[in-house]
Amino acid sequence: MENPSQKRLTLSSEMDAGASVDRISSLPDSVLCYILSFLPTTKYAVGTSILSKRWKFLWTGVPYLLFDDDRVRKSPERVRKFEQFVNKVLLLSTVQNILKFRLCCGNELIEPFYVNAWISTAIIRNVRVLKVVVFYYRRADVVIELPSCLFTCRTLEDLELWDNLDINTPNLVCLPRLKRLTLSYVQYRNDESVGKLISGCPILEFLDISRYGFDNVTVFVISSPSLKQLRFRGNDDFPENLHYKVAINTPALESLDYSNHIWQHIDVNFQNITSLVRAKIDVEAFPGDDPPQSGFCNSLVELVQALHGVKILTLSQETMKALSYATTRLSTRRFEGLTKLVVRAGCCEWTCLQDLVEVAVNLEVLDFTKAINLDAFDMHKNWHREHTTESCWRDPIEVPRCLITSLKQISFEELEGFEDELAMIGYILKHGSVLNRMHLSSKVGGLSTKFQLTQKVLLFPRRSPTCQIAFCGKLDHGPFSASHSPMGET
Repeated sequence: MENPSQKRLTLSSEMDAGASVDRISSLPDSVLCYILSFLPTTKYAVGTSILSKRWKFLWTGVPYLLFDDDRVRKSPERVRKFEQFVNKVLLLSTVQNILKFRLCCGNELIEPFYVNAWISTAIIRNVRVLKVVVFYYRRADVVIELPSCLFTCRTLEDLELWDNLDINTPNLVCLPRLKRLTLSYVQYRNDESVGKLISGCPILEFLDISRYGFDNVTVFVISSPSLKQLRFRGNDDFPENLHYKVAINTPALESLDYSNHIWQHIDVNFQNITSLVRAKIDVEAFPGDDPPQSGFCNSLVELVQALHGVKILTLSQETMKALSYATTRLSTRRFEGLTKLVVRAGCCEWTCLQDLVEVAVNLEVLDFTKAINLDAFDMHKNWHREHTTESCWRDPIEVPRCLITSLKQISFEELEGFEDELAMIGYILKHGSVLNRMHLSSKVGGLSTKFQLTQKVLLFPRRSPTCQIAFCGKLDHGPFSASHSPMGET
């Protein structure tokens, strides 16, 4: 019978023998190529060629080609080496169906001819995902015109184009499989380039637009019957002597994230967006310390009213501030489908918030975050508010319909305990007939201050017998929380 020490010796010998076995190299080539595809760039995949004879050309079967010259911005010699590296990889690669091709060029010394040749090679090899970033740090005025074959690639499913690239679309644009398109800070040949590109994508579902300064487009038209998600980022660097227009016609659109500036001559027009589920608007209506012009702010009111069918609406602090300076009221158009409203606003935007609650006749959830207005033309309002006990809040003439019939959950973040905040909370508790939960959060004051705020709120009469009030505050020595549920109607 073998004693325990001999068993341990035998087991140890077997483990040592197993440790010396190269189990990775025993895997099929297809599995190894799949593993190599997770490396950050193709450079690392090529580096595995020194491991053994079997690995020498294994990388040539990896369907992910990822090139990044971020570290060769200064040396011309290193730029030439990078160009030679990409050329060699494309020459030796045996992949005829590239799953992803990424090219990031951050040096103006790279020849535009090579950039076009590399893109064309990826298209010839049936690329599915293509990302091209050409960022010339010292020559922002220089752009590379993309090859025309890019706009007729029948295998492309996801396309990202960034920075110093010129979108010069041919008469025929045919991208039958493209579902995702990102155009960030590129330059267009003219207004028609945008429309032709988007119309050539019959099943496009996601579109991400980021604009810079003057990109040669004065009328930016986004018209797509299939588009479901749109992100649009404008810029405040447009020439002041030009009139700009953004027109969006997307009947299948479900999600909108729109950010822009309207303090110059920029018109925004939403049409046929009846399928919209969620929308986030972040629009600045003034560039500095001067009050915004009411005309620009009124155009923002029209923009928001065009979203009357949305279910979830998010408005930034800048948007609320601009709406508060408009002479046109939001209350002229009902938001029948709006069930959740997320806003960030200060004391100067109470009237605007009331208008939104009034038009959201079926509102169920209100998420409100308190903001501090720090602009020069609002400083006198904040000073007056902090040095007097007068409340900036004014009770609406009529109780909003949603408070009586539908509003169930409210969240107030970053409260400071001022009279206007307490007046708003008290009004909602007094008239919220179906309110189930109110969540209050504050980051100012110590433990005693938070307890005082808690006691004041708990003394407010509540219309809803099932309303629960939850408090949450963060102190230097730990979190503070409290909750209260009424036994019956107060």
